[in-house]
Amino acid sequence: MKLTTLRQALRLGVIAAAALTSMAASAVPVFSFTEAGGFVKNPTNTAIHYGVNTAGNTTGSNGTGGLNPTSNDTYHDISWGVGDNGAGSPSSGMNLQTFGGALGTSWTTMSRLSHFNNVINGATSWIDQIILDRLMITDSNGGASVVLDNTNPVKIDFTETPNTKPCPAPNPNGSTCDDSYAVKIEALKSITFTANDKTTWIVDFMLGNFVNAMFVGPNLVYTAEGKTSSVDVLVSVRQVPEPATLFLMGLGLLGFGIAGRRKSV
Repeated sequence: MKLTTLRQALRLGVIAAAALTSMAASAVPVFSFTEAGGFVKNPTNTAIHYGVNTAGNTTGSNGTGGLNPTSNDTYHDISWGVGDNGAGSPSSGMNLQTFGGALGTSWTTMSRLSHFNNVINGATSWIDQIILDRLMITDSNGGASVVLDNTNPVKIDFTETPNTKPCPAPNPNGSTCDDSYAVKIEALKSITFTANDKTTWIVDFMLGNFVNAMFVGPNLVYTAEGKTSSVDVLVSVRQVPEPATLFLMGLGLLGFGIAGRRKSV
């Protein structure tokens, strides 16, 4: 009787494991992504020059005005302030790059916010600047169709510190003195979507690849004075286990568990 139970348990475990292997070996979604966006012009924020880089060159809009019906367009470049070396010296500014490509379970860069933290005359801080982005995920398995089209506004506030010691704490980069911007972290909230094969997936986001910058919770990014810093928004996907998969996995673990206990008796 014990031998029969042992065989049944082993058979149950093997069948469940084989079913899981078969499911894993079947065709799976093949995702790719495109990201577009930029800084939305804020007409009340007269301190910022839109579509102008830190050298004073006009770079214009980036053709993504359709992301936001209330704005004419968005911009990759913004700049502000006057360089401390007089006319012709660089101002401070930011640039937003967006990317695209294959999308999987490992982290990949979706966008990059660079801060050209040049020393400028006076303290030029600003609030309520919107960065708008549009993430589109395509599944090429079962037809190259868009399975997620998400538009997301992210608000940032910027603090320009006086460049004289003592620097305001925490000054994590140790420059004279770190500037900072506050990011709406809620914008990094995960999103659920459905692939062409009707499986459910989650796309996750996080900040990473900090260069001359440090994240200090809950929502501040500090950038070193006199340097170019950058922060990436990273993206990855993961599948939500289907109820049938969880059930089979549970049966398999139960079978192997019973077999293990029978062997030890």
